[in-house]
Amino acid sequence: MISAIHTALSGLTAFSKQIEVVAHNVANVNTDGFKKSGTEFVEIPSGGVLPVVEKDDSSGPAVLRNSTGNQTMVELSNVDLGEETVQQIAAQRSLEANLQTLRTGDALLGSILDIRK
Repeated sequence: MISAIHTALSGLTAFSKQIEVVAHNVANVNTDGFKKSGTEFVEIPSGGVLPVVEKDDSSGPAVLRNSTGNQTMVELSNVDLGEETVQQIAAQRSLEANLQTLRTGDALLGSILDIRK
């Protein structure tokens, strides 16, 4: 029972980190040259997951900017709001699932302790 609670807490921590990374990407969607980050999850042998944040160095779209009569090529951010929205929804649902697992584990543990009295 304790391992289920440990795994659920690990999931909560990992998906909280994913939401943080997505929020950072969305906040910088209009920053020229910004490179988005992504979250990968690595299984922990003792149970649970560990979030690993990696930067995506792919190029963003390039546009011509006209400033004071000079045209220059500027690379925009490589953040795709559609992709980030999907990541945000998936992370939110995963947080909810892990929270429900935690609640269920807590209730079962409480029932076991009540039986032993």
